[in-house]
Amino acid sequence: MFNKIVLALGGAVSLAIIQAPAMAQDNDAEMEAFADLGAMFEVEPLTPEQEARLPRARAIMEKVLPEGTLADVMGDSFDGILGPMMEMTNNDPSAALTLALGTDASSLDLDEEATREALTIVDPAWRERGEAIQGATQAMVTNMMTRMEPMMRNVMTELYAIYFGDTQLADIETFFSTPSGTAYARQSYAMASDPRIMAAMFAEPEILFGTMTEIPVLIEEAGKNLPSARNYADLSGQEKAHLIELTGLSGEELETNMGIVAQHVSGK
Repeated sequence: MFNKIVLALGGAVSLAIIQAPAMAQDNDAEMEAFADLGAMFEVEPLTPEQEARLPRARAIMEKVLPEGTLADVMGDSFDGILGPMMEMTNNDPSAALTLALGTDASSLDLDEEATREALTIVDPAWRERGEAIQGATQAMVTNMMTRMEPMMRNVMTELYAIYFGDTQLADIETFFSTPSGTAYARQSYAMASDPRIMAAMFAEPEILFGTMTEIPVLIEEAGKNLPSARNYADLSGQEKAHLIELTGLSGEELETNMGIVAQHVSGK
């Protein structure tokens, strides 16, 4: 169970890496949005019985999640999964040119030689910059997980006290006090970030991506008895004017965006 939470944290960290530039531009708004999202999850207070189980649950978590564990897990994950993916991007001139120009370089119809020539003009140090970003990202991830670890230890302590009774907690504590339990606690994290997982996923892409191709069909089937969403052209002049006033978008922007959405929904 705990490994799944660690993997979820890894997903959150990846999202944070992707969202970092936008957050830097409007940090207050992003923080407020995160706070609003957190408010959606209601947490019931612990019962007296659960409170009484906290000391034993805390003792278990000290064995399951010793200090420095999450930083080590994410370090292994970075070395085995995120690092190679970032390194692949760092060695891609087209990706570097896209970043430098702020537009999709693949749409410019440049061959590799022309792409590298353009990069020499706009960002001669593109490769070194990518390596520096990769190093800074790894340091950021380690720092983030180090700061999150006490919070996760507290949360997991409460969850153990909630989901397990006294006898179960005693059995769990006994197991994690044995050499095998200690080995399991350490190695289970390493297994969660083992690159074999990613290798297996990419070795059978039809499992993930094949399923994703079914999404348009599923969407169409789910909405077959519902009225179709309206395109911009379907709106009356008064509705268009009111929508422009409400959204602050121009008619051209609305027409383009709603047309793209219609294409995705229809799968065409």
